[in-house]
Amino acid sequence: MVLDFQKNKKIYFIGIGGIMMSAAARYFLGQGKKVCGSDRDKSQIILELEKLGAKIKIGQRAENIKQNFELVVYTQAIDAKNPELVQAKKVKITMLTIYELLGVLAKDKYTVTVSGMHGKSTTTAMIGLILEMAKLDPTVFVGTKIKEWQSNFRAGQSKYLLSEACEYKNNFLVFNPNLAVITNIESEHLDYFKNLAGIKKSFRKFVGQIRKGGWLVVNGDNKNASELKKYYSGQTLTFGIKNKADFQATEVQIGRDGLTQFKLKTGKKFGNYNNKIFELSVPGEFNIYNALGAIASAAVLGVGPEVTVKALAQFDGVWRRFEFKGKTKSGIEIYDDYGHHPTEIRATLAAAKEKFKARKIWVVFQPHLYSRTKDFMSEFAAALNLADNIIVVDIYAAREINKYKISSRDVVDLINKKYWREKPAVYIPTFDKAVEYLKKNLKKGEVVMTMGAGEAYKVGEELLG
Repeated sequence: MVLDFQKNKKIYFIGIGGIMMSAAARYFLGQGKKVCGSDRDKSQIILELEKLGAKIKIGQRAENIKQNFELVVYTQAIDAKNPELVQAKKVKITMLTIYELLGVLAKDKYTVTVSGMHGKSTTTAMIGLILEMAKLDPTVFVGTKIKEWQSNFRAGQSKYLLSEACEYKNNFLVFNPNLAVITNIESEHLDYFKNLAGIKKSFRKFVGQIRKGGWLVVNGDNKNASELKKYYSGQTLTFGIKNKADFQATEVQIGRDGLTQFKLKTGKKFGNYNNKIFELSVPGEFNIYNALGAIASAAVLGVGPEVTVKALAQFDGVWRRFEFKGKTKSGIEIYDDYGHHPTEIRATLAAAKEKFKARKIWVVFQPHLYSRTKDFMSEFAAALNLADNIIVVDIYAAREINKYKISSRDVVDLINKKYWREKPAVYIPTFDKAVEYLKKNLKKGEVVMTMGAGEAYKVGEELLG
């Protein structure tokens, strides 16, 4: 699609509060465009955009769409019957999904993308901060807020564009990257892909779109990701911990003095990185994998190991990824994590157990989507069972209706039926009731982890007052 954004003066975003939508809105605000938009509810992201000059309506109505808008950008989280979407089509305004927009912006750039079911945001953040420290001045679109930028977007003036490339609804197929990082592949988004075979087929197609002379960087410890090497004839690099890889973490120490440390082994091609010691302030084995993907990408882009070591040592995590929110007056530490897939929950809780040792961990989990809860019921039960105390609140429906006749109570019932627990898991439908329950039962020295892609973080905010 050929578009001249120089001619677009007035742009409207349907669902402007979405994480990637708001990043694109920031991009156009920085270009001096008039940015308007709408969303269902007020949020901190919307307040920040309004401070930057965006005009935002709460509530989505046909009359919000004016014929003088030259471009409408929309999130695929909205329904096809959304009144603003219908009206934009009716008056024939040029329309793009958020990822179609990013694909257009990336066409004339040296593009680095990060895809996979888990770790996209953190890996993208790590690469972005490395490139910034290396003075490569990248433009970055990321699905979370980066503390150093206080934003999910960084405006750069160089040839480099870095973006998450989400696989849902084949969104990543809008990109033809120069360098594609694949963090992992497993069953997810089964409401769209149906099965793992469908997911793998899409990733194979994506890999086939890497530009000539480009690079594929994959997690060699993830079988499904590693298989992609067979479908790509260009340059490939693997990273990992367990299997032999081009960038392999050895002598791994997790949680020592609050740090994660490893020595890197590389082949001759990137020998300047060989035997370098990396220290991470962020916990967990999963963050080693994120770091390895970032390190391999930095090496391909010609960044020296000294810069990469320094940037990763300073990296202190991102918004809603094992994020420390504060400590209550009674000394209870509150953390929040976006994890909404069983693999993410298991990884985060395992890291929490490493970090907090014998301290009791409470998890307040809000499942995201009825379909995902149904598809991974047993896996959710097993992952949540790692916590000492479990509260599950009502499902965050997002774009779905409950045609499965499923509820959070089903998750709790399965946990208590399948696993012996000192304290049974508890179903509490609302955040308010969950806060009341916690205030009555929390003890000094314990840790609360709110989890989910919805609004479970509100429980932590309420506890902190």
